[in-house]
Amino acid sequence: METLHKKDKEGTKKKLIQAAGEIFMAKGYQGLKAAPIAYLAGVSKTLIYRYFGTVEELFKAYLAQKDFWLSMEGQVEELLDASRHDFGKQLAQQVLEAQIAYFYQNKEMQEIMRWQIAEPNQLAITLANSRELLGEELLSLSDPYFKDSGVNFRALLAVIVPGIYYLVLNAKVNGSTFCGININKREDMEEVQKAVKQVIDWCYEKADS
Repeated sequence: METLHKKDKEGTKKKLIQAAGEIFMAKGYQGLKAAPIAYLAGVSKTLIYRYFGTVEELFKAYLAQKDFWLSMEGQVEELLDASRHDFGKQLAQQVLEAQIAYFYQNKEMQEIMRWQIAEPNQLAITLANSRELLGEELLSLSDPYFKDSGVNFRALLAVIVPGIYYLVLNAKVNGSTFCGININKREDMEEVQKAVKQVIDWCYEKADS
């Protein structure tokens, strides 16, 4: 009986998270109200407060599932342990390549980033800070390698990561090119992913020279 109750609870939570996401995509952050979310999920709105506390916490649960960086949270220790041998070089390449593909394919993540920039609020700030904390854990691998090397790997990533966001949004929203690159074309997408890997290679080679 207890197992059945737990399954019902988890099923209801999933329905509420999905409903919150659908409303966010259709009406934006301002449309996230308890009544319409519950109605879409087909449950009582009291369950939002019982399982999440507030609509904001419910939306956080949605963000944790859809945000590329936050979705990695449960894998961090495993990733760190597997990447110490090369100070995170291969991990950086793999993560950035995956970020490009994920952001390009995931409309929800695109909308999350547009919302975060266009409608600054405390929740958006909390989301950004959570990404930063995760980034600090991953950068703990590369920091010793680049110390006193003359290569600021953090500054490089501060250019590459938001560059990926802009490149994708420019292609998706405007359908236009940037520096002659249109990542709506498969060959251009592959060239961008290749370029990111090359830049990481050059950084590690420069720091080692």
